[in-house]
Amino acid sequence: MPDLHSLPPGSRPINAIRNNGPDHLLLERLKLRELAEGWPLYRDACEWENLASLFHPDAHIYTTWTGRTHYADFIEASKKGMDGGAWIMHRCHGVTTDVDIEARRAVTKMKATITQRFVLEGAAEVDAESDCRFCFFWEKGGEGEWRARFVRHWYEKDKLIPVTPDRVPKLDYQKLMEYPAGYRHLAYLQELTMGVKVMRDMPGHRRENGVEGGSKVCGEKHDQLYWQCKTWVEGGEVNT
Repeated sequence: MPDLHSLPPGSRPINAIRNNGPDHLLLERLKLRELAEGWPLYRDACEWENLASLFHPDAHIYTTWTGRTHYADFIEASKKGMDGGAWIMHRCHGVTTDVDIEARRAVTKMKATITQRFVLEGAAEVDAESDCRFCFFWEKGGEGEWRARFVRHWYEKDKLIPVTPDRVPKLDYQKLMEYPAGYRHLAYLQELTMGVKVMRDMPGHRRENGVEGGSKVCGEKHDQLYWQCKTWVEGGEVNT
């Protein structure tokens, strides 16, 4: 039976503080929580200058529908998507941060739900929702301000909800099952309605590595992202 309850041995960053610890590192973690929660709050409200303020000039991010992209290109794509009818919102659920003892590098993991409204054939409105974790790679600059260098996600579990209970959409089930479990309905409908090609190898839940019907590569990417978090907090270079 596969081990579904463990993380990769040795993947926990050493010489890092994630709870308790000295007061000055608590303050740093609170700053980083404020920044992390800024992504969904600023983006959903179209506060683009505030959103841009989170990122290092060379920052890159990954999403299902953009792939790897510079943060400024993501902002422009978000604007274009909104004008084209894309309606994506977020809910934040909780934040943890590992920060090095010098307070120069940190990784924040933020539990969230990505929810996107779609209007399908027969005027059926649905919300595709993916429970995920944002993963922010932070670096403090010379002026003492934190900026995100990379942002990734673990996509862990999704569902499709009819907005009106008596209007249930018809889906191509065989096609649907081609997508990774962590963002299956979201990816299916993004490709169907937005004219985009969704990445199918985004980090998922670790159970994807060993459960029938899962996407093995997404489970492998889960572990890879944990190792990247460790490398970053401990001062190493990360190839994203």
